[in-house]
Amino acid sequence: MPDTVVKTRKEVTRDRIIETASRLFQEKGVDGTGVDEIMRASGLTHGGFYAHFESKEALIAEACIRAIDEKFDELGDLIVGLDDNRTFEAFVRKFLADETRADSPACPMAMLGPDVARREPVQKAYAYRIRRLIALIAKELECSRSEASLALSALVGATVLAAQTSSDPALAKQILNAARSELLRCRDRSS
Repeated sequence: MPDTVVKTRKEVTRDRIIETASRLFQEKGVDGTGVDEIMRASGLTHGGFYAHFESKEALIAEACIRAIDEKFDELGDLIVGLDDNRTFEAFVRKFLADETRADSPACPMAMLGPDVARREPVQKAYAYRIRRLIALIAKELECSRSEASLALSALVGATVLAAQTSSDPALAKQILNAARSELLRCRDRSS
């Protein structure tokens, strides 16, 4: 029988705050989301925040790391074990969903990028996870780290541009479709 970890009520509450903050940071940005809003959305009062975190910066670090870890797990589950071309196509299609909006947490790397860039403690943890994701992509798709880096950069960049142009749905969709088709065409040529 596997060991089960029983969380205390405080740990469950802390996890709920981190999950809520992660979602809100991706939807509204770190600077556009206050502690009051996070706590209210978590079903808690502002006064309880400091029982769980020493500062908003501490929460920001944990919430950003949680978001990228969840995306890493999701993408890892998607690409592990599929054949090369099917894997890459599934990976690209999942990443470039047609529903990218300015308030959509579809890609934490795209949505949290500017906020991460301004926070050194989060940058280091983020960089470590991006390195791991590039390595996983390279391994599973049997391509070089350079090709994996390029693919991830194109995917994240297309997601950022689609979110930034979400007020013009036709343009946002054009960006996603172009990135999807060109990445798949490049992969077909290199196979």
